[in-house]
Amino acid sequence: MAGTQPPRSFDELRAKALEYGTKRGRARLGLAAAWDECALEAAHDAWKLELVDPVLVGNPDLIQTAAENAGLDISSWRIVKADGPVESARKAVELVRQGEVDFLMKGKMNTAVLMRAVLDKETGIRAGGLMSHIAIVWTPTFGRLLCMSDGGIVLAPTLQEKADIIRNAVDAMHKLGWDCPNVAVVGALELVNPKMPHTIDAAALAKMNDRGQITGCIVDGPFGFDNAISEEAARTKGIKSPIAGKADFVTFADIDVGNVFYKALYFMTEGVQNAGVLIGSKVPIVLPSRADGLDTKRNSIIVAAVIGYASTE
Repeated sequence: MAGTQPPRSFDELRAKALEYGTKRGRARLGLAAAWDECALEAAHDAWKLELVDPVLVGNPDLIQTAAENAGLDISSWRIVKADGPVESARKAVELVRQGEVDFLMKGKMNTAVLMRAVLDKETGIRAGGLMSHIAIVWTPTFGRLLCMSDGGIVLAPTLQEKADIIRNAVDAMHKLGWDCPNVAVVGALELVNPKMPHTIDAAALAKMNDRGQITGCIVDGPFGFDNAISEEAARTKGIKSPIAGKADFVTFADIDVGNVFYKALYFMTEGVQNAGVLIGSKVPIVLPSRADGLDTKRNSIIVAAVIGYASTE
């Protein structure tokens, strides 16, 4: 992958997914508790773009009603019968284990229900390490993709978990097209302050990268968010770092910071596009929020499809 340019937009990621699909066949999307109208619409959009073949898991009558309400023709799609969210989650995970779907998406169920099935020690699909959430955002002002984590799964990560969050994200970003991502550990301050433990963790993560404990990327920190993504802000504050102002991926102190930041961008930035995917399991999992719109869910399907395709190369 050396020498390639990283993707700068969701259109480029969609083109990448289509290229994979043309060569290898459409990715198979398992939609658990598939009687969710918006999730069905997103899957239908991705299907029309020739990116995925949806496999719907759940109550057939509820699924058909939701499709009719959304004005969708799903007559050619496979439906796997399941009664209720719990059985839908279990059967969707079973389809992964049987090699019948390439990635999953949450439909009309709580995240906790799907995660119990994913994490089951006997029948789940953990890959063995930490699972985490990666979000990808694009804004007209910024003009390129920025990845961030973890705003969705890991509540208050330890230093080791922060290292694993970075490893998960870097692995996903390699599959999406980044060669050697610039990883900025961000917080309220760009200096190490003993009274702010996250700044100490940031410095430790940078040193772990120096010593080869975190590979495939360049890690530095602590950064303020401004001097992580703005070269002008980095110059103004006198930040000396090869990645100052050039972050491809930012990682936060805890879920509160990551989640609030992600949602603030989504609801307060005109023209924003975003996606979110659970990584670190055997297949990527699209875990949309109930407040996520159609575009976000479709973008998340595209991102998960590319990661899923690349994982089998």
